[in-house]
Amino acid sequence: MSARRLIFVFTAVQALLGMLAEAAPPLTQIYDTLYKADGTPFTGSAVVSWRSFTAADASNVPTNSITVQVVGGLLRVKLVPTTNASANAYYTVRFNADGKVQFTEVWMVPPSVVPVAVKDVRMQTPSGSTAVAAAAGVVQMLDVVGLTEALSDRPTKSIAFQPNRVALIDATGEIAGVSGSPGDCVHVDGTAGACGSGGGGSVGFVDMETPAGTVNGVNTQFVLSQAPFPATSLHLFRNGILQKASVDFVLTGSGIAFLAVATPQMGDLLSASYRTAGP
Repeated sequence: MSARRLIFVFTAVQALLGMLAEAAPPLTQIYDTLYKADGTPFTGSAVVSWRSFTAADASNVPTNSITVQVVGGLLRVKLVPTTNASANAYYTVRFNADGKVQFTEVWMVPPSVVPVAVKDVRMQTPSGSTAVAAAAGVVQMLDVVGLTEALSDRPTKSIAFQPNRVALIDATGEIAGVSGSPGDCVHVDGTAGACGSGGGGSVGFVDMETPAGTVNGVNTQFVLSQAPFPATSLHLFRNGILQKASVDFVLTGSGIAFLAVATPQMGDLLSASYRTAGP
């Protein structure tokens, strides 16, 4: 490539860069030294974020953010002015140090050819703009330690979610609705079916049944109308006193055999309450 051609290419690139520079919106430099209350320089970072707005020269500034390092208290950043931009244009600035957000400010940046201090851009009292007022008191999700992780871990609705249904946590951790008929029972695994179907049939309850048999001080054999299921569900009473299995009686299926020491005497009242399992 000839020297003349190289000069031409270099000149063209310079012209293009000049055009791009002219097309960029004007910037205001914020230059200041920040200190802690104990007089030591603030060291950390400042996250400057903004919502989309239109600059005074009609440049479009889309929603975004930048992070500026603050070393030895020195803060230096150039930003597009907002005081002469479209309505509700402002910057939210979060100052971070020691791994957490220390404080948040709202900045309204004026156009200026000379650097300005933070006090010149900081909103001491939010103006009548509802957007700026809201930003002044906003707490970002990232400002709350662990909030993002906690929200990510919470169950969310799945496509199987249905209102007015028993909730089920499905295999993906999402909330679904249990499917079934209104009269069904829900099992611990989230399936539904006829009540008691997990144990082999419907569940019934028998309360205060009088066992069949003669109460004469001699007879020890009595029969229930159904076999208790499980057998331990049987509560057998003699004159209101609860009888103890294997001590006062033995249950076999639906049959009750009193032991000799507990033989019902004439005038005794027997009653039984228990659960049953249907077919």
